[in-house]
Amino acid sequence: MREILPGIFTWGSTYADRPWDLNGYAITLDGCVVLVDPPAPGEDDWPSFDALKPFAKIVLTNRDHVRDTELFRTRYGAGLVAGADEVTQLAPMTIDEAVREGDLVAGALRVIDLPGKSPGEIGLYLDPAYHAISRELGGILLLGDAIIGHPPGALGLIPEHKIDNPSKLKQSLFKILDYDFDVLLLCDGQPVLRGGKLKVSEFLNTLRIRANFQ
Repeated sequence: MREILPGIFTWGSTYADRPWDLNGYAITLDGCVVLVDPPAPGEDDWPSFDALKPFAKIVLTNRDHVRDTELFRTRYGAGLVAGADEVTQLAPMTIDEAVREGDLVAGALRVIDLPGKSPGEIGLYLDPAYHAISRELGGILLLGDAIIGHPPGALGLIPEHKIDNPSKLKQSLFKILDYDFDVLLLCDGQPVLRGGKLKVSEFLNTLRIRANFQ
C-alpha cells in the first residue's frame, strides 16, 4: 500500500484475464476512512490498514468489483455501499447503503450514476466543498469500470463483452465533464494525477468521432 496523494492510499493486484492493475483505494476523511473496490492486500500490508482505523464504509462501484471486500468487512466491520440499481446485481451480498445520483457518502464523496456497463455503476467525486485535498488539487474523481487506465498512459473502456449497453455507457460518460477535477483515480489501470479532465475530454471526443464513422 502506498500514499498516492495526501490521505489517499492505493494498493492492487493483477489477474491473467485483465492485464492491468486492479486498484483499491483508502480515502481518509474527518474521523474515518472509506475503502473503494478493495482487492486483497499483501500480508505485510495489514498493519498499515490497521493503523488507518476506523473504517466507516466500503464502496463498491459495480458488480464486478466485489474483489476481496469480505476480508475487509470481516476484519473491520465496515458497512457496504453500492449504487441502488446495482444492489440486485450484487446479490446475495447484503448492501447496507444504496445510493443514487448526488448522494454524499461519508460526508465527502458525491455519487455519480454512470449506467451502461451495468445498471448501477457509480463514480465518486471528492467534493471540494467537503474535502480540502480535492479543493487544493482542483478536484478528484474516482471511477470503477466506467473508464479504465489501459493501455498504460491512455484511457480506454473495458472489453465490450463485459458491457451491458455500450451506447448507454458512452452517453453516461459525458456527464463526467460536468464536474471540475484534475486528478482521475481509476480502479482499473493507471490513475491520472494531473490533467485528468482534459484527458477524459480528449478520450470522449475520440469516442464521439468513432461513433460518427460507424
